Amino acid sequence: MRKLISGIIAASGLMVAGDTFASKCSWRGGEPSPSIRNITAPAQIAITAAPIGGELARYSVNLWRMETYSFCFGVSEASMSLESGLLPSSQANVYETGVKGIGVKFCVVLNPSNSNVYSCLPYAFIVPGVGGPFVPQSINVIFVRTGRDVAAGNVSLKFKSVWRHEENKLTVESEGTTTLVNDVMFAGCESVGAAVNVQMDKQTIQHIKNGSAREVPFNFDVRCSGLKSGAKVPVKVYFEGNSQADGMLKLSNLGQAGVASGVGISLVNEKGAKLPFDIARSIALDWNRDDADGSIYRFSGKAKYAPTGGEMKPGKGDATMNFVLNYN
Repeated sequence: MRKLISGIIAASGLMVAGDTFASKCSWRGGEPSPSIRNITAPAQIAITAAPIGGELARYSVNLWRMETYSFCFGVSEASMSLESGLLPSSQANVYETGVKGIGVKFCVVLNPSNSNVYSCLPYAFIVPGVGGPFVPQSINVIFVRTGRDVAAGNVSLKFKSVWRHEENKLTVESEGTTTLVNDVMFAGCESVGAAVNVQMDKQTIQHIKNGSAREVPFNFDVRCSGLKSGAKVPVKVYFEGNSQADGMLKLSNLGQAGVASGVGISLVNEKGAKLPFDIARSIALDWNRDDADGSIYRFSGKAKYAPTGGEMKPGKGDATMNFVLNYN
């Protein structure tokens, strides 16, 4: 009986020892300290120009030593969560900031040999064999352009993220609000006021033939928001209409009774350049003034009747065109 009992105790002891060894994970390269990293968002950060989906700005914070990694025997799981009050955007791993046209993503560097390789939160993956992942060495808070119109404003960057590899755990907690400063992009532009009606009045055929027809000035305003006062607006304008070439608009209802022939409307800007009827030749707008809702940019031009070739006949000389704002 004594030998039998002794054998049972020995077997039980081996089972407990083996079970504990199989489930235990350890730190290699030193245990990370502290296990909770508190970071504070910068008071403000300036954005740069970028296409939709591109990076507008970022800031980075170091977390733990790059040589440290978590080690487990057998298949294991690693993950990093994200808890925040931000809503997901239409782009993967990008969250809405509440500022028009700007999203944010949170990405950690896990590769000690290449800081340009990072994983964006949240994520999870399986470690297939013996070993484990490196701890997060740094976190990049990256602001991303999500729309055509880009504004400025305050972004709450309070969030919590937990890195786990089985029972090993590290926590990142962030507090604060960042002001996004925008001196290079804008929230959008729109036409100010009603349609422009250029009164050409009556002109004689002779004056049109010899180039002495009266020149009529006109202008229109565009309001752009999200820019600092006097900033050079990244917006250009071109025109659409029944045009035979830049700077020459055909009359409406040509060939119909009572409509003049052999005549068009010559159009130039205040510097004498022909108005473009193609996006590739768009021209810039000039800052005029600021108002409570943004900055006002003005286009100024001149119109007059001009010969287009062929026999000139008197009649009605109306024409219409649209202006198109070109920005991205």
